[in-house]
Amino acid sequence: MKIDPRTRLISGSESLGLSLSPSQVDQFMTYLSELIRWNQKINLTGFQHEDEIIVKFFLDALMPLVMPETIYGVRWIDIGTGAGSPGLPLKIVRPDVQMTLVEPLEKKVTFLHHIIGLLGLSRVTVAHERVDSLRGDKWDQAYDLLITRGLDPAIVIEKGSPLVRKGGRLLFYQTTVLEDRWNNLIKGYPDLVLGEVRPVRLPFSTDSRTLVLINRRFT
Repeated sequence: MKIDPRTRLISGSESLGLSLSPSQVDQFMTYLSELIRWNQKINLTGFQHEDEIIVKFFLDALMPLVMPETIYGVRWIDIGTGAGSPGLPLKIVRPDVQMTLVEPLEKKVTFLHHIIGLLGLSRVTVAHERVDSLRGDKWDQAYDLLITRGLDPAIVIEKGSPLVRKGGRLLFYQTTVLEDRWNNLIKGYPDLVLGEVRPVRLPFSTDSRTLVLINRRFT
């Protein structure tokens, strides 16, 4: 039996403790239809079907909102956003956030500009860049929170941590996590400290998901 995507989204969000407004649900449904339509022409994401996108592209992106103590400030940057996740789903639910989406592939950047305009989102910037090119006064310590889902943590820590202000945070979406590995990753960065490592349950899925938080010290 076909699952209604609107019902699936609302139910999944409620299981995360989130209450979406009707306009937010409409935004997600528009995002869903455009993602499927564009995916037929260009490869934006490996998720092809409605339910898969609802669960693994939208709800998975919203998982950090389960632990609001890790969500910090309003200046956020999503490194390697691809077709916009996790940054755009988070932005839909948190319209107060100033979101920067970083993506090096032009076809995905084109889609991002299209969907941002279609959804009527404000205070969203798309940077057609690689993370290692984000340097200078515009970028240094410009963000309260860096998030990333698909990139190598070692590269993001090396290239991305200068983007985060002192006292800010880096948040990684992971599957399985070994804390010793993460402590080794930040061993050479005296201003970084491993914060919370929290397994979370993705609605309607048996997939494992762990959120890893790294704090940048004030001194």
